[in-house]
Amino acid sequence: MIPYTLWFAVAWSAAINGAFRTGTSLPVLPVAIWLPMIIGVPLLLLSKRVGRVLDAMPATWLIALQLYRVFGSWALVAALRGTLTGLLGWPAGIGDVLTGLFAVPAAIAVANGTAQGRRAAIIWNIFGLADFAVAITMGAITSPGPLQLIVPDVPSIGATGAYPGVFTPAFAVPCGVLLHALALRQLYRRVKPRA
Repeated sequence: MIPYTLWFAVAWSAAINGAFRTGTSLPVLPVAIWLPMIIGVPLLLLSKRVGRVLDAMPATWLIALQLYRVFGSWALVAALRGTLTGLLGWPAGIGDVLTGLFAVPAAIAVANGTAQGRRAAIIWNIFGLADFAVAITMGAITSPGPLQLIVPDVPSIGATGAYPGVFTPAFAVPCGVLLHALALRQLYRRVKPRA
């Protein structure tokens, strides 16, 4: 919990202090998105201590925990209100809501202990990761910077880098990717489920 809390504090502090605002000398937002994933995924997946904890806990927990993704509906609301480009808000919001809504059924499917339930949870995890890939891509191509391909009428999340909106890509997205990686690790390491 200590590294997670420190990461949260650093991301929050950077967001509040305007480190993600456009016009800064370094591309801080892409670093905030990718660095935790590049460092965190291998560390968490290769850690024996984390592995023992994951092996001891039910596989359903990390899946059901992602019910929080329904709060990604804020992107839909922002797109409807015109405060976020629909090019980002619609696909990211719909993907988050669907991932959150299907988290509990996926967890129940795993709890049944069948091969089909495990397969459903793996597909759910892949869908959740694909949603993040779409959101990151759409955010990159609609935000000012070298990757911008589309200049929307309304700003994208990365367009201003303002708090609190920037906290989603700077913290929530990498956190969700790590949760999916850990859930997939659990699902692949489980003893063969009953048919």
